[in-house]
Amino acid sequence: MKIWLFLIGLGSSVHSKVSYDGFSVVETEPRGPADVSRLTLASSCSLLAEWVAGTSFLCSRKQATKLRREAKRLGIKSRFSTRHLGRQIKEEETQASVHSRADQINTSKHKQKPKRIINHEEFLSADKIFGFIDELEKQNGNVNVSSIGSSFEGRPIKLVKINGGRGLPKILVDAGIHAREWISPAATLFVLERLARSIARRADRIATGEYEWHVLPLANPDGYEYSRTTDRMWRKNTRKNPGSKCVGVDLNRNFPEGYGIGASKNPCSEVYQGPNPLSEPESVSLNSYVEATKGIKAAVSVHSFGNVLIFPWGYTTTPHKNKSKLSKMANFISEHIEKKTKEFYKPGTAREVFGSWGLAGGATDDYYITKGIPYSFTFELPGKDKRGNKFEFLLPASNIKRVGNQLHNGLFALATALKKD
Repeated sequence: MKIWLFLIGLGSSVHSKVSYDGFSVVETEPRGPADVSRLTLASSCSLLAEWVAGTSFLCSRKQATKLRREAKRLGIKSRFSTRHLGRQIKEEETQASVHSRADQINTSKHKQKPKRIINHEEFLSADKIFGFIDELEKQNGNVNVSSIGSSFEGRPIKLVKINGGRGLPKILVDAGIHAREWISPAATLFVLERLARSIARRADRIATGEYEWHVLPLANPDGYEYSRTTDRMWRKNTRKNPGSKCVGVDLNRNFPEGYGIGASKNPCSEVYQGPNPLSEPESVSLNSYVEATKGIKAAVSVHSFGNVLIFPWGYTTTPHKNKSKLSKMANFISEHIEKKTKEFYKPGTAREVFGSWGLAGGATDDYYITKGIPYSFTFELPGKDKRGNKFEFLLPASNIKRVGNQLHNGLFALATALKKD
């Protein structure tokens, strides 16, 4: 959830495919905004939002040389996070084509043992994500699929309810608000299938069975599809911004709480906040749904990357009045994930886990808690594979089950702790 991003200037059109050949990502450790301005001015590199390690820039080869030279002159540490971004994206595309058969939805109507709908080894298109959750509803009597609204381009914003209709307290999960974070909706689909089946088998004997689960697996379907077809590094939705050639609003900076902090008024920025809070159909749909839904005990927003578990406040250094309770819950969840999966998620506020560059307004965890939801968290999923290789936003699909298992364990721990609250 790092901020201060002034996009790349590559995404102004929604037509031709963006190439990142010859580009790299350079991590730096500036002492403050003045250092960032000097590095940007000297190199013409573009600052990247939420590239978690340090403060990172997208640079051509020539720009990277200039940036690292200026960083050295200023006494600022710098290193390559991704030396060949274009090559990594092409490798991801190659892997996707090799596993294309994994993208098939199993629509078997046999009434015996339900078959796995997908194998969770490939990043699906938006249409196939919708197909997956529709088939999950057909195969499981405790699953209900509906739409809470439509995106800018008219795609449905689908809501999956598991274990509904019993008057139980609710846990809300959203995923895919940022387009390029493909592991977010993919891991959430893995969790959906596991929740549906485990609750059906043992509804009254496990913590997850004592809650309704309301899950938005793809909150930004337009941006997600744009990242698949046109610009792999796209973050925003695809709103046509009046008076600008640049497209899109950062949906996670479009909520009222802390609006404008850590965001930009520039429509070409990756963190463009929009003309006003809740200006986007996607954020309006989520807002309307939350306001109309009673009994939500906890909300989780699933993002990548960073291996962190964030709680309010994210846009200010002032402690939340319930910080001790939020911290205790976050630590419990983190400890459970690490015990079960050996993966560590650092708990804390945005400032605590990311430093001064982490402060950002309008983030969903802050927004949810202002709506009276007692517990609100952001999961930033891993950017490394199990061997520690760095992929950041390009984490291979072979990690979906591993990361999905981590997320499931985190949500199970949340449900377990809520029972005792």
